[in-house]
Amino acid sequence: MLLIPVMELKSGHSVYTQHSEEGDSLVTENPMEAVERWVEAGAKRVHIVDVDAIRARQPVNSHKIAEIHKRYPDLEFQIGGINNEEDILIWLDAGAKYLVMNSRAICKEGFVAEMCVQYAGAIMVALDSHDGQVRFQGHETSHDLLALAKEFDDEGVQGIVLTEIPDSGHVNSCNISTSCELAEEINIPVIANGGISCFADLEALHKVHEHRLSGIIIGRPLHDQQLDFKKAQKRVEDL
Repeated sequence: MLLIPVMELKSGHSVYTQHSEEGDSLVTENPMEAVERWVEAGAKRVHIVDVDAIRARQPVNSHKIAEIHKRYPDLEFQIGGINNEEDILIWLDAGAKYLVMNSRAICKEGFVAEMCVQYAGAIMVALDSHDGQVRFQGHETSHDLLALAKEFDDEGVQGIVLTEIPDSGHVNSCNISTSCELAEEINIPVIANGGISCFADLEALHKVHEHRLSGIIIGRPLHDQQLDFKKAQKRVEDL
């Protein structure tokens, strides 16, 4: 199982919000230095969010991933927020291995299946679920999580990034069991987006069939220094 740190890119920098008793602060650093730290700690994959692309509606920081890929060719990058083929081509050219389709892409009839044919082995999907149901932004109709996941399995999707939305509070406070349960039911990899907030959560993973889960994306606990990535990665390897 992989532990996958998140790196948000904005204006060519890696950025994240650090939370403390004194208040929140925005931390900015060199993306190469951030990745170097993850690699030295044992990371095999990094989840990338191109913050600028949300407004520009096209990749803005792909050149940074291209630079990092040249130095660390074995490190895998999965890029979130993909909704068109042009973005897929840009990110693949930059060295990304996986492209995670967002709800806009998923809602285009036949688009994900077509991309799975064109770019076999590279397409993943992001799903937000609550009580076994998935609802896409702007759509009133909900979908059964398991049924939808099985459809993607049949279409050749490489993996599912699953965010279980809690009734209240942060995603990291919710139980990771939904992702583990889904992983037991389908053949393709399932990556939990959140669900780990401290070392004790890793210790409890064996109780929810963690052997079927392919990975866990971790952001805030790392940035708030609630979780030491190197120790956490070692613990996961020993499970």
